Amino acid sequence: MMWPRFPVACLITLGLCGTALAEDAATAPNTPDPTDPNTISNPPEKVIEYGVGVRLRNVIIPTAELELFLDRSAGGSNNFGFGLDLTRRRGNVELQLGFEYEKLTVGQGVWIASGDNVANGDEADWVLNPDDSGKSLGWLTFEFTFLNHAPITKNIAIRYGGGAGLGVVLGELRHYNIMCAAGATNSNPAPGCVPPRYAGGTGAYSEGTETSVAYDLPPVFPVVNAIIGVQFKPAEKVTINLEGGIRTLLFWGISGSYFF
Repeated sequence: MMWPRFPVACLITLGLCGTALAEDAATAPNTPDPTDPNTISNPPEKVIEYGVGVRLRNVIIPTAELELFLDRSAGGSNNFGFGLDLTRRRGNVELQLGFEYEKLTVGQGVWIASGDNVANGDEADWVLNPDDSGKSLGWLTFEFTFLNHAPITKNIAIRYGGGAGLGVVLGELRHYNIMCAAGATNSNPAPGCVPPRYAGGTGAYSEGTETSVAYDLPPVFPVVNAIIGVQFKPAEKVTINLEGGIRTLLFWGISGSYFF
């Protein structure tokens, strides 16, 4: 009789097929779920990409910060700058080379050096704005910044990092040296420390004539970065960043990049 051989052959065949399927299942790669937080935090493929971008930043020097080094200042700086970013991205990590230019315009008026007392005969500075001096002050910076990203969703991440570079000083900041009139004090320098060319000013030019002087500023300043913000990915190759922090000076701004 042939019928007993048929079930035996079937069982052997099913056994071999089951073993093969089990081995395939064990060796087949798992397809990551793109919505899984672990997958978002640890992308399965860390392909190196290169991008180019632009940035717009508002750079701020508060008056209170200046008066840590001066007895009195006439006002801080609040200027916009723009720049270019070249970025290398791998997974959640970016290495960025940035170039940026800003004008640095501080408040026009009486500035008094730390430790000086105009009531005792020390000079004051009348700092000029670019309109009155015909000169402007700015700097061009070059910096490397290391940035990491902590994903919240597939398209949003917390962005943070730091870096360093150099800033080249461009232009001049000019002022008058003023001998203040009697009655002027550090806390109330007007009108005694105000130049005669300005209405009501009773101060005298130290040089004897109306001659402005440029501050002797270092040609290069260090740039130290500390950045935190949020990155948005509206498309696979596009990023938009809202960020703030320190770039030697305080700043906040927006930047965007396209990756190839």
